[in-house]
Amino acid sequence: MNQILANIAVVLATISTVTFLVPQISKLVRTGDSEGVSTTWPALGFVINVGWFVYLISQALWASVFAPFATFLAYAVTMWALRRTGRDLSRSYIRGALGAGALSIAGAIGGWTVLGVILGASYGIVLAPGIWTAYRTPDPSGISPLTWWIGLIEGVLWGYYGWFHQDLGILTFMVVAILGSSLMLIRYYSTREHSATPMATS
Repeated sequence: MNQILANIAVVLATISTVTFLVPQISKLVRTGDSEGVSTTWPALGFVINVGWFVYLISQALWASVFAPFATFLAYAVTMWALRRTGRDLSRSYIRGALGAGALSIAGAIGGWTVLGVILGASYGIVLAPGIWTAYRTPDPSGISPLTWWIGLIEGVLWGYYGWFHQDLGILTFMVVAILGSSLMLIRYYSTREHSATPMATS
């Protein structure tokens, strides 16, 4: 029974992972509004998901390999969409390259298990620029809340899959994904309430 639930969880988690960035990309392309959206976030996300792709292959977790493959492609499209709004991504490319170098060194020194935990924790580094930008922007109107609702669900589903396989890397990812998505949703809805107040009283 647990095996069946784990199989269902990984399928749903993969769907969540693949669709995670779609609302954000769509909003950037549709509105051209990137207020509150970090450019470093997708650059680091691209690098981390390439790392996950390699890590999951090394652990023979074949059912989960498609998710990071599709996701690093989606992060590349996100960077294209941000550039389309007029944002400068040059520094983000450099930060992504530095992140790739750090992961390679960590994997070479610590081995696959250590790399898995670092990848899970590194998702916090991926989310940190986005969270920082959202909280520094008075009205982060460019954020897509649906992206972060999907991220919250994604964290829970991957958490179950990681628990079933006793994979510390995936379990670490769960904690970071749930926390990061929750912070983004809190920020978005709290600013929506503030921006709606003047309209209601005018």
